[in-house]
Amino acid sequence: MDSLVASINNLLEFPIDFEGQSKANNLLVRGLVVSVVVSLLAAVLANSIFALVYVFAATVFATAAIVLSTTSNLFLGLDLSTQQLKVTATTAALQAVLTYHVEFDKQYKNAYGVTKGVIASGDGAISSPVPMWLDALDHVFSQMKATGFPFDRVAGVSGSGMQHGSVFWSADAAYALANMDLAVSLREALNGKFTSELSPNWQDHSTAQERHAFETVAGGADALAEKTGSRAHFRFTGLQIRKLAMRSGPDVYRRTTRISLVSSFLTSVFLGQMAGIEEADACGMNLYNIAARAFDDELLAVAAGVHASLDSVTAAEQQAGVQELKRKLGPVIPVGYAAMGTISGYFCTKYGFAPQTKIYSFTGDNLATIISLPLEKNDVLVSLGTSTTVLLVTELCVTSSQYHLFRHPTMASVFMGMICYCNGSLAREQVRDQLNNKHGAEHDSWERFNAILDASQTFNNELGIYFPLGEIVPTAPAQYSRARLVDGKVDTVDSWPVEEDVTSIVESQTISCRVRAGPLLCSSSISADELEPQLATLYRDLHACFGNIYTDGKRQTAGLLMARPRNVSFVGGASRNTSITRKMGSILGATNGNYQVENPNACALGGAYKASWSHHCEERGAWVDFNEYLRKHSAFDNLKKLDVVDRWIDYLPAVGMLAHMERVLTQN
Repeated sequence: MDSLVASINNLLEFPIDFEGQSKANNLLVRGLVVSVVVSLLAAVLANSIFALVYVFAATVFATAAIVLSTTSNLFLGLDLSTQQLKVTATTAALQAVLTYHVEFDKQYKNAYGVTKGVIASGDGAISSPVPMWLDALDHVFSQMKATGFPFDRVAGVSGSGMQHGSVFWSADAAYALANMDLAVSLREALNGKFTSELSPNWQDHSTAQERHAFETVAGGADALAEKTGSRAHFRFTGLQIRKLAMRSGPDVYRRTTRISLVSSFLTSVFLGQMAGIEEADACGMNLYNIAARAFDDELLAVAAGVHASLDSVTAAEQQAGVQELKRKLGPVIPVGYAAMGTISGYFCTKYGFAPQTKIYSFTGDNLATIISLPLEKNDVLVSLGTSTTVLLVTELCVTSSQYHLFRHPTMASVFMGMICYCNGSLAREQVRDQLNNKHGAEHDSWERFNAILDASQTFNNELGIYFPLGEIVPTAPAQYSRARLVDGKVDTVDSWPVEEDVTSIVESQTISCRVRAGPLLCSSSISADELEPQLATLYRDLHACFGNIYTDGKRQTAGLLMARPRNVSFVGGASRNTSITRKMGSILGATNGNYQVENPNACALGGAYKASWSHHCEERGAWVDFNEYLRKHSAFDNLKKLDVVDRWIDYLPAVGMLAHMERVLTQN
């Protein structure tokens, strides 16, 4: 009996079939045999003809469902990151069935001289070899082909690339894309079609001059952020273009006929023609006016090195230079679901894609991350890695020099806010190590750290700032600061037992996230009089203790200080430490729920979801709400709800303390 059950189980446990329709037909035959065997067995055991009919029908139904899953559409999501390329395949039901990847250091270190996927020149310039990316595409698709992956079932392809990076194409690149030789690799087919074979990486720090130029012309960091969603950052595309045009390669810039982002570079390769830049990703260039939804002519002039006041050119020369750069950048593709076109014949012949496979615009990596989950307005995603990144979905177009704002890649009139901190897990690990050293515990054990954190309840009026590295938000050098709140006064403390640092570091990191998310959660125009009575009382008590509270030079109104997220989800390595996430959740004060997310392939998955959703919208001929589509097709079993005690009110004094402490440290 046991052997029979085992045999039946072996027959029923079919994997998703990647060897074509003939295998599916064999599966159906085997399924019918299983149906007969199971039905007869059930009839004998139950001594009932009804049992025979019922079990036979149920087994046939289950088998048919499996067979259908092996013949339905598939969607591919790609993630081209700094250190690897991933491809995830999903079904029409949003089930991730396989992920392939190639690590650049492991595969291409000798060929391209990369370390952690990049080449560092020593002057702050950090870049990635574009031909390596082409080799990686061929490598991964060859892997897939070798395993019998059914490329002919792929209905749509999308994905993401690391944000801000740029690719510079030569005059004959468009022809080469449309006429790639099937007998050679992608790299060989596009050999010599880039005016520069290096793409600036997001870690680049070589554009200090360009940062100054952009912010000077815009009228300051906040003014530039108001236009483009961000202040000037070393890595942003506009700054890198100006550096190329004015300093590192004027001739390269002149010979360049098209400039892609990493995302539109991938789209172009799959289409076999030059693709426009996807709108959400365009918001990471310091060139795109986020409110006007168009490139800003004055900022284009700065990027092209033809700004009248900066570069000593005439108005006519400035206008001509702006138009030239517009041609190089090409059109911006508005947020939406429309396909960019069908896949290049190169991929059809070489790998077996169907000619009708749709290519949908690729987006940036952080943008793809937020669409790997059904995040609604006022939902927050906290990534707890070496650094800490806060992603937030909002309908408010409120900019700041302290965070980034992008248009949402799949939701109209919605934005994604992004706050990036340098000091995250590294700072917490230093406190953990000091604690373990004091007590003679194992170096990397979190047991004692977590026990202290779990035992902490409400705010104890102690707070510390822990910057082992220079911080981005707020802009400050490496330093440490500790303070106590005594009788309404913030008193600096030279030191305290390391046990106090355990709670203090998690609290201060979380309060910073909470305060800086406020402008994206609530309108700053809401006054205390407009708040519900309890919140109004809390605000007045806070104001009585600290007076007007300022963060990053801006006053925190009643509405901002009382704003709370709807859901908070935690991802990244440290998110697996529930002691940390529960504590952070209790302070952030989500009104609906806190979640831990296990999703190591979020960017690739977000790309596949974008392709699937876009394909569905095209079939319907109408815009379908993205989150409704996700919820309808996926159970999101990678979400684990956290048991969190709400301590949001208890930590209001910490908001005032942190504002005071940051003001002092940024003045030093």
